[in-house]
Amino acid sequence: MAEVTLAIPVFNSGAFLDDLFACILQLDPPPREVVFLDDASRDDSLARVQRFAASGACKAPVRALSNERNLGIAGTYNRLVGEARSEWVQLLDADDLIVERDFYRRAGADLDSGNGLVVAALQSNARLLHIGADIVSRFVPRRLPRWLPVLGTVATRAGVLYRREAAAALPFPDPAYPGSDVVHLLRLRQTQRCAFVRRAHVRYRIHAAAQSAQARDYSLYRDALARFDLPTRLAHRFDLWLRQLAQRIVR
Repeated sequence: MAEVTLAIPVFNSGAFLDDLFACILQLDPPPREVVFLDDASRDDSLARVQRFAASGACKAPVRALSNERNLGIAGTYNRLVGEARSEWVQLLDADDLIVERDFYRRAGADLDSGNGLVVAALQSNARLLHIGADIVSRFVPRRLPRWLPVLGTVATRAGVLYRREAAAALPFPDPAYPGSDVVHLLRLRQTQRCAFVRRAHVRYRIHAAAQSAQARDYSLYRDALARFDLPTRLAHRFDLWLRQLAQRIVR
């Protein structure tokens, strides 16, 4: 099975770390390595990550890195991609969780099938999002068409496994903006085969500090969509409308 670096950006994430550590410890098979990168947190996140790395409890090697100054989410993602030592990298936000113990085995066949991207399905603590993603995912083909929206609908960016070379060649837009992760994935999907794995899930947690719980300005996202073909533009604009409607209901 292809090797994966589980790369985790951390910023003031203390409230979520115990659940995250427990999630990592139950993974079997484990990733090749786990890399934490603290983005100049103001709480005790870095100290807690360092203790976890030093404990030796994880089946995989654990590195605890830190930024001297806050780079923001895109800068932190890009550094994590550069730090990864595996063929594949998964950027799991510290407030999200991998659901299945055998997550990497479930994704393994697609990691070994010439794909450049593998997208795991979405679960959520928000009931409406959870049910909607489960229903819609049943109709999503394993081989993803380039125009089909997935992030925010049936998947979260933390559920994307990137072939490291591809992600390194196309850095995340910095500074990030609402929807920039969707645009980044769309650009990668123009040149990389992309598979959807319905049986592997990442749990996306909506909470008061989560971006999805906030009102956001998507004007830059709409501008960026103009660079893509008509089917992609129409599908993603409609998807954005649906997601904004759902977010208003959830809030």
